Amino acid sequence: MNIAYLGKKLDEIGVPKRYYAINGDLSSDTYILNQIYGRWEYFYYDEKGNRNDYKTFDTENDDCMHILNVLKNEMKY
Repeated sequence: MNIAYLGKKLDEIGVPKRYYAINGDLSSDTYILNQIYGRWEYFYYDEKGNRNDYKTFDTENDDCMHILNVLKNEMKY
């Protein structure tokens, strides 16, 4: 999976764009996905500026699959 396909999947399951950012700005209460020096990072950026549940991935696919699963679970509530 790549970020273009991830965006389509997130739209399909109804995840609002304000819930996440891909290689974008750090907005509070947002799930973040960034590519940094060939690696991928994921974290939840809270209202106090903390990076929660920080993880790094070697591949775009692994990072995309992780954030997709996190946001699918978030949409259940």
